[in-house]
Amino acid sequence: MKKFICLCLLALIFISCSNSTNNPANNETTSADPDNIETTADPELPNIADADYGYRDFVLYYCDWSLYADYYFADSQNGEIVNDACYDRTVLIEEKLKINIKPLPTTELDCGTEQIVKLRASVFANDPTYDLLLLHCCTSMITFTSDKLVMNWNDIPIIDMNKSYWNQSVSKNMNIYGMLPFAANDFVLPDVNSIFFHTQLLNDLKLDNPYDVVTSGKWTWDKLNQMASVASADINGDGVFNAEDQYGFVGEMGWQFMSIPTSCDLFPFITDSDGVLQLNINTPTMISLVEKLQYLLHNNKTSFTWPYSAATDPNIGNPPPVRFDSGRALFYLVPLSLAKTFRETDLDFGILPLPKYDDKQDDYITLNWAGFLTIPLTVRDVELTAKVVELLAYYNKQYVVPVFRDVLLGQKISRNDRSNEMLNIIFDNTVYDIAIPIDSPSYNIMVDIVAKNSDFVSYYAKNENTWQKRIDNYYNAHVEYMETK
Repeated sequence: MKKFICLCLLALIFISCSNSTNNPANNETTSADPDNIETTADPELPNIADADYGYRDFVLYYCDWSLYADYYFADSQNGEIVNDACYDRTVLIEEKLKINIKPLPTTELDCGTEQIVKLRASVFANDPTYDLLLLHCCTSMITFTSDKLVMNWNDIPIIDMNKSYWNQSVSKNMNIYGMLPFAANDFVLPDVNSIFFHTQLLNDLKLDNPYDVVTSGKWTWDKLNQMASVASADINGDGVFNAEDQYGFVGEMGWQFMSIPTSCDLFPFITDSDGVLQLNINTPTMISLVEKLQYLLHNNKTSFTWPYSAATDPNIGNPPPVRFDSGRALFYLVPLSLAKTFRETDLDFGILPLPKYDDKQDDYITLNWAGFLTIPLTVRDVELTAKVVELLAYYNKQYVVPVFRDVLLGQKISRNDRSNEMLNIIFDNTVYDIAIPIDSPSYNIMVDIVAKNSDFVSYYAKNENTWQKRIDNYYNAHVEYMETK
């Protein structure tokens, strides 16, 4: 009966989302009659039979951080559609496999370090406490491989990473020497940066419609620079540009800027044809991008940035930021996960993907700041974990992702259908960058070169050996893992 009720609820969730733009759940057709639920076979549905694991606990140890804290787990229904979709998805899987999915949050502020410490203790003691881990995106990933704490996803049975609910960029960018310690699928909701624009200010300045610019393929950093350059104004008339004035571009100068190289199809570390990691930083395109951004931030009073504050409110900074909801900023680089901050504001704004490098670049690319899935080496039942991971991904794609995208972000926050179209562009091409968990040269470049208007060539020469040593250590850890297993 519990399973039947859950299926009815999922059917109703599906129906409520069926009118959304590009609804991923449209691959499956469900009857609107809760007494006669019929589901058309979906080729993406994992071929996993019902099982009885005696309602044993399935411990999912997660980093209590960002979207993990709000949009992954639910103890009960509360009427909030994302919460209820998470709850119903979990109950469906629990009833199918006769397990009890037990989310276990970290307790320390530095959740990544806590997970490493506790996982290492568990593995070294041959203790199968954890069945699956959700990691922070910036956890020092080399430890998981060098200390042989986790399994190789390439060796996991049942998993089919060719399915659309697996993020293919992880396999492409993080599969080193046949060892893939981390993976991501549609259970891991995208955590991305975006560009907000102030609709009324844009209209007052008689600028091009940015939605049309995006769909034409011409939304580039040069185009943003051009549009932003006409928006600045000395509002208080004191002759000094500060947080009380108006700007074409604003943003917190922190990890958000690290998404910019990725939006330009620039990855600091890449693998060659033999799967060996290589530096990819000192390139003409990277140097050109740095120059574009330096011009944007340091010429003609176009931009206003403030130091990274680690705040969960994008309006907090020291010195104070230019508040986007004040109406004194045309473009705002901001994590999309913080868009809910502006849900109740009267400001009419739109959402855009980060610009491309130039109009010759094929696609808009969005760096995914969500974390990773990993399986402990001492997992009790690897086949059960594989089943749960596949089912979490599939049912999340069907039921949670649509409401997360189209209801929470689309209908409740963005103000028009064109913004929803932009959300599809943002979410449909999210990628992971191996440089984020290994090092962060793009962070160094954005903060030490772009923000400080410093010389790129001398900075690269100073740091090249450090970066090369870091990726050599990471690569060698994978080689040792594979050759000694």
